[in-house]
Amino acid sequence: MKNINLSNKSILKQQLIILGTPLVLGILEIFHPIGLANRTPFESIAPKVNWWITLHLLQLPLFGLLGLAVILLVNHLKGLPATISRMGIAFFLIFYTALDSIMGIAGGVLIRGAKDLSSNVQIFAAKQFNILLFDPIIGGSTFSLISILGGGGWLIGVIGAAIALKRSGAPYFSIVLLITSGFLFGLAHVPPTGPLGMACFFIAVAFINPTIWSGDKNF
Repeated sequence: MKNINLSNKSILKQQLIILGTPLVLGILEIFHPIGLANRTPFESIAPKVNWWITLHLLQLPLFGLLGLAVILLVNHLKGLPATISRMGIAFFLIFYTALDSIMGIAGGVLIRGAKDLSSNVQIFAAKQFNILLFDPIIGGSTFSLISILGGGGWLIGVIGAAIALKRSGAPYFSIVLLITSGFLFGLAHVPPTGPLGMACFFIAVAFINPTIWSGDKNF
């Protein structure tokens, strides 16, 4: 009985990560600043730059926990889909957090340092921020190399997990939502795709019996 109780506590902690992370992240992403009509990216973010930086600092551990949530879902599953899922999430953790650090934190610090200075300095800072947005290697608003590796890693990781979970008996409803989450959040974490992707992920895993992913048939 004691071993079963300890096992149940461990599964409940894992459930907290699997369910809590997409819930918290999805709510935060609703308030992610986005570009405004007739304004440059610099002008859109400058009035909210302190929140922009805070949000991206919060996102870093949440992205890590989100990757961990997927790993927990396939941790006890065997086969090629589960292996592919782990590999995809590894790319997500490395490149998506790097993208968010460059685009979000570094970009925010650049804007905050220039927003109260002369117009010439602001013009220069705006051009530098555009590099972070549209650079083919590190760009955050284009299909840059780092964004493809990060977002693509999430997509592959979630699809692999969905297939592995389906083979283990997860409901078809959850599988469809997981794959949808892979596409939506892989495309962008800003609204509307980011919050919608996390909503799909949360609902999907909420309907999967923990005995499928935990390996504990006594739960």
